[in-house]
Amino acid sequence: MRPTLTCPACHGAELDVRTFDSMMVLRRDLALFTLTCPQCAARISSLQPIPPSLREEVQFAAIELGAGMGASEEPS
Repeated sequence: MRPTLTCPACHGAELDVRTFDSMMVLRRDLALFTLTCPQCAARISSLQPIPPSLREEVQFAAIELGAGMGASEEPS
């Protein structure tokens, strides 16, 4: 499954959340992503599951920041 969504502004572009402009992690597996549509330049925010390819990086950042998602928690 690809972590994509359709641009709600132009409906013409598939946006890959892995190319996010910003990401606000809400929990271990969920984040608010902000992306820019390459077709219409709309700024899109969307609540999406964190793709498996980003989860290790997110966990490492949380450990570095002491954000409570560190090594002491059980993996999902």
